[in-house]
Amino acid sequence: MLLDPLALTVFDAAHSDGEDRWFTLGMSEDGRLLAVSHTYEPLEPTRSQVRLISAREATRRERMQYENEPR
Repeated sequence: MLLDPLALTVFDAAHSDGEDRWFTLGMSEDGRLLAVSHTYEPLEPTRSQVRLISAREATRRERMQYENEPR
């Protein structure tokens, strides 16, 4: 899912108490549009690891946002 070249990722300020959280809309490998909450955990100065917090099917509104986002 996070490999989707058209994925939309934004900082989630409302849920970032204590750690920086991010929200991504993107296609899974099997073609489902997912809404994912995640963090990036640094491993080295130039690498990080993604830690998933939650993932679910995108809502109708999120799907419209993903499909209509100018790229």
